[in-house]
Amino acid sequence: MHAVVHADDGRELGRFDLAAAAGAVGRIVIGRAADCDLRIAHSTVSRHHCALVRDDDGEWTAHDLGSTHGTFIDGQRAASGRVTPNSTLRIGPALLRFVGVAADAAPPRPPR
Repeated sequence: MHAVVHADDGRELGRFDLAAAAGAVGRIVIGRAADCDLRIAHSTVSRHHCALVRDDDGEWTAHDLGSTHGTFIDGQRAASGRVTPNSTLRIGPALLRFVGVAADAAPPRPPR
C-alpha cells in the first residue's frame, strides 16, 4: 500500500510505499523529530506523533503515540485504528491518503 501526503491546502507533498519505508521492522514513526521515518515539521505535530504498524498479514494499523493534538483516521480522532486503501490519516496540517493494496498481502486467488 502507498500513502500520498497532502498539505492542508491540497498540494501533494509526496508519495511513499509503506512496506519499503517500514523495512523489516514493520513500523513507520511519524512526527516532527529528526529520527522519525516521516517528518512533518509543524508546531501541531508532536515529536513522535503516530506510528503505522504492519501485522503478520500485511495489514496496517495507525497508533497515536500520546500526541497533544491527536491522530484522525477517516475524520475521527482515534487512539488506534486499521488503515486500508482509501483511508485518510490527518496529523497536524498533513493528510495522508492511502492507496493500493498491502504490499505483503497474499496474491489474489484464482476464480473458481
